[in-house]
Amino acid sequence: MTARTNGTSPRVYARIVGALYLLIFFVGPFAFFMGRTSVVVPGDPAATVNTLLASETMFRLGMVAETVIVLVEIVVSALLYVLFRPVSRPLALAAAFARFAQSILQAVNLITAVPALLLLGGAGYVTVFAPEQVSALVLLSLDANAFVIIIWGLLFGFHLLLLGYLVYRSGFMPRILGILLIIGAVGYLAQSYGHILVPQYDELLSTVVIVLSIPGELAFTVWLLWKGVNIERWEQRALTPAVAS
Repeated sequence: MTARTNGTSPRVYARIVGALYLLIFFVGPFAFFMGRTSVVVPGDPAATVNTLLASETMFRLGMVAETVIVLVEIVVSALLYVLFRPVSRPLALAAAFARFAQSILQAVNLITAVPALLLLGGAGYVTVFAPEQVSALVLLSLDANAFVIIIWGLLFGFHLLLLGYLVYRSGFMPRILGILLIIGAVGYLAQSYGHILVPQYDELLSTVVIVLSIPGELAFTVWLLWKGVNIERWEQRALTPAVAS
């Protein structure tokens, strides 16, 4: 393995990842909170439809924002693999696949939001449903969308777990960042499995994932932008055959 990939410094890759992470931090809340989540009134189909009709433009812009995140995630997956394959090629590949799979599922999940727009779009086939049935189907579509978010959260949590381990073992980034990322992974996994097993605690689990994940992901982003990686130690690892552990 050569010390550089196509002559590009790993520090450059690290800072690109940091910039893309920063973009996700800004676009993410718009995509998931101001876009889709904001229109759902739990347990009230009619109110959900009214909110969606009043905020359709915001809803659509949220979908656009999510497509931006999907594209960014694909690039981040590849760059993180390049950065951490000197530590362990198999684990770096697994982490990249997990994040890539999450981005694909995130893209596919946009399909679950489409029926809500179609049902409210006045198409002829909608006339076979009573108004309350249309409202119920719209809420079902949005609830399904929210559930798939929980599922791709499992993939992201698994990615974060592997990434944290790679950072911890790397030697070219501080170990504390790896520990914080692993803690963040626990938050995502707890939220996803908790939603499946004990959905009555969703509000608490949402708080848990925020408290556990934001410090690690934010610290990782800042470090990537500020320091990147220790070039000398990265090159030492790159010149040593990567192992699976």
